[in-house]
Amino acid sequence: MNTTKILLSLYLVLAVILAQFFAAYLFSKSRTNYRKAFSALVLCISFYLFGYLMIINNNNLQEMIFWNQIQYLGLPFISVLWLLVALLYTKTIYSLKTRMALLLFSIPVITFFIRLTNSWHHLFYTKWEMRQYTGYYSLYMERGIWYYINISFTILCLLLTVIIYLMGYLKNKVGYTKPHFFVFLFASLLPFFGIVLILLVYDHWTIDYSALVMPLSLLIISYGILKYDFLEIRTLARETIFENNYVGMVVLGPGNKIIDYNKAAVDFFESINITLNNHPIEHLLQGEPKLLEIFQSERDCDISLQIDGEERFFEIDAVALGSSLDGSTRMLKSIRDVTEERKIQEKLKFLATTDSLSGLNNRAEFMELFKRVFDWAKSSKEDLSLLLLDLDKFKIINDTYGHGAGDEIIREVGRLIKTSFRKTDITGRIGGEEFAVLLRNASLEEGRKVAEKFRETVAKSKVKYEDQEITFTLSIGVVSIQGNTDNIKGIEDIFKMADDALYKAKAKGRNCVEIFRPNT
Repeated sequence: MNTTKILLSLYLVLAVILAQFFAAYLFSKSRTNYRKAFSALVLCISFYLFGYLMIINNNNLQEMIFWNQIQYLGLPFISVLWLLVALLYTKTIYSLKTRMALLLFSIPVITFFIRLTNSWHHLFYTKWEMRQYTGYYSLYMERGIWYYINISFTILCLLLTVIIYLMGYLKNKVGYTKPHFFVFLFASLLPFFGIVLILLVYDHWTIDYSALVMPLSLLIISYGILKYDFLEIRTLARETIFENNYVGMVVLGPGNKIIDYNKAAVDFFESINITLNNHPIEHLLQGEPKLLEIFQSERDCDISLQIDGEERFFEIDAVALGSSLDGSTRMLKSIRDVTEERKIQEKLKFLATTDSLSGLNNRAEFMELFKRVFDWAKSSKEDLSLLLLDLDKFKIINDTYGHGAGDEIIREVGRLIKTSFRKTDITGRIGGEEFAVLLRNASLEEGRKVAEKFRETVAKSKVKYEDQEITFTLSIGVVSIQGNTDNIKGIEDIFKMADDALYKAKAKGRNCVEIFRPNT
């Protein structure tokens, strides 16, 4: 057996084994999009190299043609997958959208089917023959029109790949070191030169130079994986902590220039119609002055924004990176959507402070608000009036119509209180059928008039329950503190006065208003 053939076969066998190993290895660890694409790329390369290995170890034309067909299980997709890896690795794109997939893979898929059916139309290869070269046979094919369409697309993909890695190498994009890009850049140049050689000297030598240089590309990438670990722990750490984090992250460098960001940050800015790029933050947020002020600040801040007609809340935290001594200080801004948390907090606060039946403040919340207002009134000499309301003969209503009817009356009173008093007034349900309203800046006479008007409103109201109309009334006790509160120790004293007035209203015959008068 020819020595050249033995060495070449051994070289390709090792390359196929290496390709299969990396395809399986990367597939098992393909948690990210670019590693999934890289795994598919290596698998396609293994089909391509295995087919070429079988071709050079054959001396039958039909079998050579068959193994060439096996090569095309992977060959049409190698260049586009190489480009896809570059796009995903450099975060030129974050995921493969349907429209882009159709754009990238249309030519390779058409090529696959045209090569599969070549014997019917000869659009890809027009002629086959077997040639001998340095002791072994090679397959020579005359090219059809679709071959040149496909090879042009292949060259374009590889050229774009080289440009993308070159830009990453020159600009040191997305937080990786330059050697990462240099490895991919150099590995991508080899198959590009291999294709150029095929176009220029294939007719003379009938050697598939791409197949010869492809294992070298795999070896270079393998070296990069072992040397720089960018498909392993460091990349996984970055992807887990930074890239795949649901919190938006933006890294600002000198001059507040954006030097890095993750997918969540892209989504956040797109939601407010801003496209992220490597410009100073002042340039990007010139139309959002409030957000710009937050990003220029070194403090943690909150902000609410209208997004798709809904108010959403965000926490934007700032973390200094690097050292100010060597001028490498950078600022990490994290953007966290806390809308759902705020909604839950509001709901919990509502449940903790609101009476579920009447919709008014519960006793604890009313007393807390009353205390705050009372302390303010003492210091500012503000008038306050407290109305204590109690439903008349509520037990009889419950006994006659049932507790369901009583609940409906409580709900109705709550609704009437919310619609009858000012927004600045503090309302609450402080007992079973007892309610309270605190009127700010209201004298005793004003409090009495408001109470009387509300009493009349309630007396005219009806609740329909199980085809029955139920009327009900309430009694109201009113007390007022007017500037001088030196003789009042706390809100309990005011409640006691209002309760005394309410007792007099009950004793007077109910459905009336009584005011508290000292020493009467």
